[in-house]
Amino acid sequence: MNKYQRLVIAAAVINTLVMLLFPPFLSQPLARGIMPGFDGFYPLTALIGGKPLFKELLTLQFMFIGINVLSAWLALSGKTQQGHTPNFSCVHGIGWFSLINLLLIFAFPPFESHRTLLYGSTGGFDGFYFIFENNFRRSIFWPLLYIECTFIVINALGLFLLFNVIKNGSDKERSISEEENRLKAAPLGREADRRRNHTPHTGVERRSATDRRHEAKPR
Repeated sequence: MNKYQRLVIAAAVINTLVMLLFPPFLSQPLARGIMPGFDGFYPLTALIGGKPLFKELLTLQFMFIGINVLSAWLALSGKTQQGHTPNFSCVHGIGWFSLINLLLIFAFPPFESHRTLLYGSTGGFDGFYFIFENNFRRSIFWPLLYIECTFIVINALGLFLLFNVIKNGSDKERSISEEENRLKAAPLGREADRRRNHTPHTGVERRSATDRRHEAKPR
């Protein structure tokens, strides 16, 4: 597991904790014969009051995170010939992942049922349907679509900043290591650096005149 993969796991854990702390809940209609629908995202403490949890939507959220983590893990599993982590452009990689996620969300957007439109109620989330299906009786559930897009943008910006920090640190460590290896390797036909190896000078002293500091000063 390299640095980038550990970062992906950490981001997935944070997203999972956020979804668990603010899960989706179902509404509790007072009228008989009306099925409960999506009510919104509330703190987990709402379970104490007996509010039902929207388990199907929460499962879809976990599946979405799992698919993204697995794809990013496989994309970052390769290494260069020198054994380092893969060199890639953070902007291009995160940009492609964000674009694919946005295309998937807009290809299967959340819709509200036509019953919601007839009775004029709110929060009538019906499900995710293909955008080119026969959806003339449904309308896009915009609040949930906005939340999905915002969630992807926040993750993309956070990962971009963290990936840049790790990549700059790795490049700096690599350049320092290469410089140390270059200094340790003595060039052919030349003596090793005496200051680095602490070896005494055994050659002939070039200065043959007497040291001026030991000369007698004129009175």
